[in-house]
Amino acid sequence: MRFFARAFLIVAASLPFLPTVSVAWEDPPVGTSVLMTASCAGGDVALSIDFTVTQAPPAQFVGWVVEREVLGICMEDAWVTDVMAWPVIGQTHLDLTITPDVDFFDAIYRIWAVDADGNETFIYWPQRHNFAHAECLPGPTVVGVFVEYGGSLYFESCTDFCWPGLSPFDGYYPAGAEALVGTGQLMNLYGELFMGMEGVYIISTGMAPSPFPCKAVGTTATSWGGLKAGYR
Repeated sequence: MRFFARAFLIVAASLPFLPTVSVAWEDPPVGTSVLMTASCAGGDVALSIDFTVTQAPPAQFVGWVVEREVLGICMEDAWVTDVMAWPVIGQTHLDLTITPDVDFFDAIYRIWAVDADGNETFIYWPQRHNFAHAECLPGPTVVGVFVEYGGSLYFESCTDFCWPGLSPFDGYYPAGAEALVGTGQLMNLYGELFMGMEGVYIISTGMAPSPFPCKAVGTTATSWGGLKAGYR
């Protein structure tokens, strides 16, 4: 499921990763909120998770999972933990280390409540957060072009290949971005993604011309070796 379409829904485990089944359209479990942040730990991603639980969840929820979505690759989202026991009432802190599924493209991570059938339900996050992202791998965070939107600079991403769509009302771009408006130059944009008032935005740390047209960044367009070589 695409990143922008799921913006308001919501350790590497030793056992095999569990597939997700479906997103359950149920109310989030009352009395539980969670905040997760991400940082880089070498080639791995370190997740810092803080639960606040004031009452036990409804009986249908058997636990929670962390799910990853790889940026720029149209592949299935996957759980990167087993189903974890529901935190006890009070404050619970956990640190998990995730080894990325691919060695080039970053991912974003979400937390879901899970029922006995594997259905996922959103858990409340404070301050509009609902995912964690850290720029730990060399691939771009998003690929697209700079355009003018309502008199402001905007990065229009190639969302047809599962790059994240960005809010036109936020965003911090590198110097020189304004000169690219109207040129049609496809760019790799690097940086971390955050959730704002109007959706996902990026605080960009750099950019570079992209060697691929948008339609060349699909899962079957070329080999991993070719992708990595082209993005360098």
